[in-house]
Amino acid sequence: MKKRIVNKVIIAIMTLLFIIALGVGTSDAKSAQTLGELKDELKELQNKKAAQDNKKKQTESEIAANKRKVITTSNELEETKKEIEDVKKEIEETNLKIDDLKEDSESILRLYQQLESENVYMAYITGASSMTDLIMRMDAIKELTDYNDAKINEMEQLSNDNKKLNKELDKYEVTLNKRIDDYNAALDALGDELEGIEEGVVDLATQISQKKETIKIYENMGCKDDELLAVCSSLKDSSGWLKPVAKGRITSLYGNRTAPTAGASSNHKGIDIGVAEGTPAYATANGTVGAIVRKSSCGGNMVYVWVRVNGKPYTFVFMHLLEIKVSVGDAVNVNTVIGLSGGGSTAKKNGGYDRCTTGAHLHYGLAEGGFYDSSNFNAHTINPPGYPGLYQWFYSR
Repeated sequence: MKKRIVNKVIIAIMTLLFIIALGVGTSDAKSAQTLGELKDELKELQNKKAAQDNKKKQTESEIAANKRKVITTSNELEETKKEIEDVKKEIEETNLKIDDLKEDSESILRLYQQLESENVYMAYITGASSMTDLIMRMDAIKELTDYNDAKINEMEQLSNDNKKLNKELDKYEVTLNKRIDDYNAALDALGDELEGIEEGVVDLATQISQKKETIKIYENMGCKDDELLAVCSSLKDSSGWLKPVAKGRITSLYGNRTAPTAGASSNHKGIDIGVAEGTPAYATANGTVGAIVRKSSCGGNMVYVWVRVNGKPYTFVFMHLLEIKVSVGDAVNVNTVIGLSGGGSTAKKNGGYDRCTTGAHLHYGLAEGGFYDSSNFNAHTINPPGYPGLYQWFYSR
């Protein structure tokens, strides 16, 4: 009985020591401590991806609706332009008719003047055979002049109406062009939103895949859902740190800096080691490959490795790799080549896919306090120990 009690006390003390070693409560971003918590994180990621998938569908629907509006408005604009041209032709034709009527009116006026000067008008009037004939002759002359005046007024009114319509159509054309510009601006904004959503979906899909791989690794280690990962894992302990390459120059330090490229962080979560592209990058301690990211738009090819140094769990990462030489779940030691350094040909400016690198180098990052995948690595990073200052060389591992 006493022996069982002693064993329970020993187990409790060991568990407490592991919890202290994990640094629980040292960061606002809490990481999974058990396999069950890892599975909960997986469900949360899957729910987020489902929500983003729905958002993507809604945005695509809005884009399609705006494209239809652009097409409809463009067709309406073309019809308006045609209508404007037709009205302009009508105005020209009306103006020609007005000119003709004015010319006829001037001819009639000249005729009146001639009639008055030659007393023909009076002769025409006084030549009536009766009072009725006289009235009819006077009415005929009045109707002629009234008709002429009415036609001129009608043509002038029509011309004014056409000019007014032309102005309204010109104004409507401006309105339609403005509407099309607004629709196109909305399309650009929706396109940017969709691009962001798609990048987020890809990122979540990667995290989900990594989380599944992480869960599988711990299950293969024999971990139970309610068991501390640090207790059930079978990582071989290392007594210290080695460097990832035999020789290199520190080109960027850990911490605040001026971002070297658009999209790169100004809070550097590791150090950059200047080495030629294709340089082998070795594990810095014994451990297990926990996660791999391929061709990320910011970081390129990345490998996360879980290790234990002096009894304490850490995770290190290599970024901007040209090639990856390991697989998730592989056990590695300090002589294992994790990958080949990149950063030059992989840079977006050189035709590659990685927008967060400007030249050949190896990014080395380190996190403490537990076993992490890429989704929470950055919240627990520390300055990798044992490296010289900025632009200084080291010549051994």
